[in-house]
Amino acid sequence: MTAKRSTISAILTLSLCLSMPAAAKAASAEEGVLRSAILYDISTMDVTETSDDYMIPMNVFDRLFETRMVDGEATLVNSLCTDWTKSDDGLTYNFVLRDGVVFSNGSALTASDVKYSFERLLIAAKQNTDIALEIAGAQALMDKEADSLEGLVVTDDTHFSITLSEANGGFLAELSSPAMSIVDAETMAEAKNFGKDPADTIGTGPYIVTEWIPNDHYTLEVNDKYWGDEPSAKKIIVSVEPDANTQNLMFQNGQLDMIDLHSQDSSIISSAYKQVRPDQIITTPMIGLNFLILNENKPYLSDVNVRKAIAMAIDVDTIIATLYDGDAIRQNGIIPTGIWAHNDDLKGVSYDPEAAQALLRESGYKDGEISFDLCMDSTANSTTQLMYQFISQQLSTIGITAIIQRYDHSSFIDRRMAGEIDAFIAHWLMDYNDPANIMYTFFGSTQNTAQRSINYPDTDIIDRVAAARFIVDDEEREKEYQALEQKLIADDQAWVPLFEEIHLYCIGDRVESFTPQWAGFTDYYGIDVVLK
Repeated sequence: MTAKRSTISAILTLSLCLSMPAAAKAASAEEGVLRSAILYDISTMDVTETSDDYMIPMNVFDRLFETRMVDGEATLVNSLCTDWTKSDDGLTYNFVLRDGVVFSNGSALTASDVKYSFERLLIAAKQNTDIALEIAGAQALMDKEADSLEGLVVTDDTHFSITLSEANGGFLAELSSPAMSIVDAETMAEAKNFGKDPADTIGTGPYIVTEWIPNDHYTLEVNDKYWGDEPSAKKIIVSVEPDANTQNLMFQNGQLDMIDLHSQDSSIISSAYKQVRPDQIITTPMIGLNFLILNENKPYLSDVNVRKAIAMAIDVDTIIATLYDGDAIRQNGIIPTGIWAHNDDLKGVSYDPEAAQALLRESGYKDGEISFDLCMDSTANSTTQLMYQFISQQLSTIGITAIIQRYDHSSFIDRRMAGEIDAFIAHWLMDYNDPANIMYTFFGSTQNTAQRSINYPDTDIIDRVAAARFIVDDEEREKEYQALEQKLIADDQAWVPLFEEIHLYCIGDRVESFTPQWAGFTDYYGIDVVLK
């Protein structure tokens, strides 16, 4: 979509909204019902099957810990775990479960359910295995060389211990990830369609799933057996609406009580929301990173001078101002703002096309010689598509040809996992508040860098990234992560950092307040919405 078309669309949308009858705008909803929408339907409610669809796991299940916003900061708080201790060597944790918790079907939560949940992640071996793999004996269980997880020992119904293969200072933060949701072993023994059938999808969280109509909507209702405070929203209806303009009209009509503005064009956000409903807009940083990945296995991109020239040629501040209407925070490294160990003093690359051209000449390249594919997922929203065009155009000014190639989603993922994509704009949201969540994921092994089409070649640095997770002293671990970040970005330009987006939502007249998920997920906790 061009900027002109976006502006016309915004004006048309606003005029339609203003011309709608008052009765249509105030479409009625049952008391206690919260209505929101998503662009794409979920594929499953089971965290062993997905690392994307977290709305239902976040609301139907609990974890041992949660990361929540406390006084404006992401803070680890107790959930199903009420107390814990750690051995001096950082290897063994002893946990105490919250007493009296039951699943929504009345089955009592016990430490055996925790053991089952962690073992299930390893046995399923499809998604979200990384954290459980840190536990002693995990690899043997995954390889079917053992029948149970050696490092997780149940003492009684409310006491258990976890022994890690190697110490990890961020382990408790990892346990707050949606992936570490606790399920009921008793239910799972009988469930035939867990994750697909609401009746089989049982948790201890504040809601239960009462309905899922694929590609239409799903419904959450209050779990009357929930151990915590009762939510204000008694029922949540999440509609599947793949068209962002339609979502906008639904909100303006009063058919939605809150809207995620992330998929809306910035012109619409400005005209229909910032100007009309400024007091109803909720903002939070999307704690993560937008960045340009450059495949070091590819011709030209293996040259650090080329990678640094690319970084110098991209005017990030203009991207933020024009494409995101200022709703983003410039980033210089790998560890994003809002994550502990983020380095405010890390120096980024300045926009300097002339210096970029000088680097290319230094490496002996002629103007127009360098060419590579800038690969785009077909599901990219209109703003991301414009960013591809912007970057391609800016690279052309220093004599680099970046050809935008569009792939359907499955082909894009297949090529990326095979390490074959030349370059692409990547987006990463943090699952838990620890630098390992991004550093290890992308640079913790040669396989990790290959699966993201980075193919970073320095195995000594890769080994250090892997080892950094096991540093027990937080001060020492922070120092090591920042040193690694300096090497990866300032020295090697392993990728081009761009920015951290600001996530905007708008609440309707029926909503008193809303606290977004700590990292700015589109998925949210229903208990963090207060209705009038």
